[in-house]
Amino acid sequence: MLGKKIGIDLGSAAMRVHLRGEGVVLDEPAAVAVAAEGRVIAVGSAAYEAAARGEGHLRHPLRAGAIDDRAALDACLAHLVSRGAGRQRIFKPDVMVAVASAMSGADRRATLEGCARAGARSMYLIDAPLAAAVGSAVSTSGASGRLIVDIGAGKIDCAVVAGEGMVAVRCLRRGAAQLTADIAAHLSLAYGARVDDSAAEEAKREVGSAVPLAEERTLRLPAWHGSEEVEVVVSSTEVHAAMAGWLRSLAELVDAVVDEAPEPLADDVRHRTGGLLAGAGSRLRGLDRYLGVATRIPMTIAPDPAGCVVRGTGAALESLDVVRRTFLYVR
Repeated sequence: MLGKKIGIDLGSAAMRVHLRGEGVVLDEPAAVAVAAEGRVIAVGSAAYEAAARGEGHLRHPLRAGAIDDRAALDACLAHLVSRGAGRQRIFKPDVMVAVASAMSGADRRATLEGCARAGARSMYLIDAPLAAAVGSAVSTSGASGRLIVDIGAGKIDCAVVAGEGMVAVRCLRRGAAQLTADIAAHLSLAYGARVDDSAAEEAKREVGSAVPLAEERTLRLPAWHGSEEVEVVVSSTEVHAAMAGWLRSLAELVDAVVDEAPEPLADDVRHRTGGLLAGAGSRLRGLDRYLGVATRIPMTIAPDPAGCVVRGTGAALESLDVVRRTFLYVR
């Protein structure tokens, strides 16, 4: 094949492109800036810059793994395919996009159509947990089962993979962004002052932990009491308490997926192969230890967890015989 092979991870918060022979060549926010009359004026990082200058308002293509704005989706796909294909347009590229396992058939078709309009020669879709497995060098062709938990901003995809496919899968539409929102709501209630998502994200990153810390930490955060800016001091204990509901939902998701897998494969996961955490949300401090205790399944965090899915799309494009047997595609 003379055309380029472009792998795309288009998420609720970030979009990434993998190019054969070059690796990950783009990692930007998944957003577009739209003018008052509805015209798209910028995509990705440039969209945030345009919005900061007051030149447009932001829209996002996906929400919780589903299409939220079709025009934004088309603009993002056009931007990503263009960046991947570069100046060479004699041969159209092959494009593979990772999607949420729970994405509807209509949304999957819309994604394929968006790739076609962006200039792709062949378009393929791969479910995010399978892409994460491939991108983490987890063998999906053997008979043993392996648990994959892909934690994105808008959703969590959890699957047991074996034999080049997913034998059990569920999607929780409460990703890492929901955890941030939970922390913001908890702290706002506790201090009687509004803590926004950016401050809550800082608290999650700096003092947050899925398991109690051996030594408590504190952090000063901006907050608002009406229109007045104030400062609150939050502790790691408070942030951990704010995470409790989200963490419990995640553990319940893992248990449900493993219980749904055939008994021999579930036994593999529980006693031999364990689970692999991927996605940017898996970088939460102590998450592997929390899930290991809560589910009694040994957990490890993938190297470069945020890049697992997009690397997997690129690797899957090198094995199109498997792709054509297993995934949705249009030629």
